[in-house]
Amino acid sequence: MLSKTVQSKLNDQIQKEAFASRAYLAMATWAEQQSLPNIANFFYNSSNEERDHMLQIFRYINANGGTAKLEEKTGKVKENFKNVLDAFKHVYDLEHGVTLSINELASWCQQNGEHATYFFLQAFVLEQQEAEIKVNEIITVIERMGFEPRNLFYLDKQFKKINEVTVDGGR
Repeated sequence: MLSKTVQSKLNDQIQKEAFASRAYLAMATWAEQQSLPNIANFFYNSSNEERDHMLQIFRYINANGGTAKLEEKTGKVKENFKNVLDAFKHVYDLEHGVTLSINELASWCQQNGEHATYFFLQAFVLEQQEAEIKVNEIITVIERMGFEPRNLFYLDKQFKKINEVTVDGGR
């Protein structure tokens, strides 16, 4: 049985995962409006991944005697970006925020004897580390390649490969 405190903290994490999922959907819409279908697919895949994380935590709470909740208290997502670099810097900020949150939650669980939840969270901790590395690599590619209109076609084509690796081999 989960303590009320850990249940509350996990429910807070659900809200952050749901917000990230919604933010990625907004970015997918932006990318499609920019005629960047492979980048849009990257954002759609990322939205699904964040939703999957939310559902895993949801199920964990419910399976362990708690009550999972989804509330609208995280605010409005950003919908417009100056360019593709701006969008991916936003992605980094989004992922980094989730990383800080999940690390703080895991640390709290470890310090407060919530060992089962601490071990449950380890996969999320590692995934967030990988996500930040991946986004930093993408930002480096965008900065080196440039994001002028003539380069966006080639940049978008690179995302077809990135999406294949993400779908086939995880993040």
